[in-house]
Amino acid sequence: MQSLEKRIAALEATSAPADEMTIIRRFVSPGGSDGEIGSLRDDEGKLWTRQPGETEQELIDRASLEVKRNPWGIASLTADGAEVLHAEH
Repeated sequence: MQSLEKRIAALEATSAPADEMTIIRRFVSPGGSDGEIGSLRDDEGKLWTRQPGETEQELIDRASLEVKRNPWGIASLTADGAEVLHAEH
């Protein structure tokens, strides 16, 4: 039985998730327009802010590459609109 447990542990240690998934939560008020994303935040509080000249998709791609994923390869990001970002500054 111990041999089987060692083999399972070895398989789990070497197997990486086949696919990665990034979930982006974007809150929109009823009747509101979908403004562009100005920043993304992960569940641990790390913030990615859109750089000058960076498109919304480039921000999403950059954050998706850098975000820490759970053991199943899934990451979750929350979007903040550009208008909210500019209101704070």
